[in-house]
Amino acid sequence: MKSVLRGEMYGKGKLIKEYPIDFKVDKFFEKDLEINNINEKGTIKTIKLKGVRIILRDIKTTPFSIEVSHDFPFFKLQFEIEGSSLYTPKNTNNNQVYISNGSYNLFYIPKVDGILTYNTTYRKTVEIVFTEWYLKTLIGNDFKDDLIEFGKAISNKKMFKMWENSMPISVEMQKHLEEIIDCKYTKGLKEAYLRTKINELLLMLLAKTNEKDYKNKTLKVSDSRQIIEIENYIRTNIKKELTIKELSLKFGISVTKLKNNFKTVYSRTIFKHLTFLRMDKAKKMLEKGIPVSEVSYDVGYRNPQHFTVAFKKTYKVLPSIVFEKK
Repeated sequence: MKSVLRGEMYGKGKLIKEYPIDFKVDKFFEKDLEINNINEKGTIKTIKLKGVRIILRDIKTTPFSIEVSHDFPFFKLQFEIEGSSLYTPKNTNNNQVYISNGSYNLFYIPKVDGILTYNTTYRKTVEIVFTEWYLKTLIGNDFKDDLIEFGKAISNKKMFKMWENSMPISVEMQKHLEEIIDCKYTKGLKEAYLRTKINELLLMLLAKTNEKDYKNKTLKVSDSRQIIEIENYIRTNIKKELTIKELSLKFGISVTKLKNNFKTVYSRTIFKHLTFLRMDKAKKMLEKGIPVSEVSYDVGYRNPQHFTVAFKKTYKVLPSIVFEKK
């Protein structure tokens, strides 16, 4: 298995990467690579599991493009936590793969031969690359029948994108990614932990591809970006008493459309999402030893008793107990 990259950062030459068949390795491998070239500066962590490669990028960039080709079918689950990525095939009959800032997608490309464009100044990503062999080990030899639409695309060697427009990364998905990025286990424990997390993500998304209307649950790119912007505003203003009408007026969107689009992206109402954000921040503050009264005020509750009720309903434990266990 081989990849060939050509671009300004490689001078007049090219970079050839060779991989073992199906990414099979004998043991867990992890490496941090500090890069500093004309286009990128930062860290790229590569983690090799048997059948899977995980790439974690945290890099400053200048906008640039590179040519890329693989001599093997390409399966990838890609999260652009920050930044963006665009793959444009040389064959104009094939579709582009664009992953916008704060979004992700699962895709399969039988033959990669095109241009990768990074029109951004910073990228933080989680990228999971796997093979057909790994799907067999995960689901079984009949995985093509089990996965229906995705399986049919693989059988016919036809490109597959889970969503036409990349899907915004939800709060729950962000937590999954943080658990992968921040994993503190070593060697054997880390390998088992990461494999479990990767399998959980893949199975959850692969199962969705069998849902009848999963593609209809996405929004136009402009609508998704607007909802992400609104969620960011809520996240940075959880201390305020926000109302749906206020958000509607501030962002120029009808109340009905705001409610519907928000639930499409984040799978919960605005009020439930706000409560989730408040409780999540409160728990982290309590675990750092910050008093309940201060935490209550900092996450938008004027009455500490109301905060206590909400916290216990969320975590089934009193905030004072979390504070005492700091």
